[in-house]
Amino acid sequence: MDTLNTQRAQPSALKQACARPLATANLAAWLCMAAASTGLAHASTPQEKVVCTQAPRNQWMSEQQARKLFKATDYALVKFKVSKGNCHEFYAVDHQGGVTEAYMHPITGAQVRITRIPAPNPIVSTSSGAHP
Repeated sequence: MDTLNTQRAQPSALKQACARPLATANLAAWLCMAAASTGLAHASTPQEKVVCTQAPRNQWMSEQQARKLFKATDYALVKFKVSKGNCHEFYAVDHQGGVTEAYMHPITGAQVRITRIPAPNPIVSTSSGAHP
């Protein structure tokens, strides 16, 4: 499959993360908060299923190798899973609060798709703190 990179947010993955059980509550909370504060609630639609390979899993790189290629240590929070399309899939929150959804080919490590939602702008108070 050809590599497809996108910077736009599309429906589904973040919406699904918001509805996940307590086991992923921390990541889901971060993803939901980041999506809600940017006005974007979605990363990729179910109709845009990303398919990477049909090769047997014994030919795939390990999760540890995939995390290294993804540079997981650059993020505050990272969730790894194997997608329905047999890709290594990452959901990550950076230290500034930005959210990344990435799909990597499990054999070559090539980036198949990446969606980034930037961190919301911080709210800056212009008042001096004194009340009238």
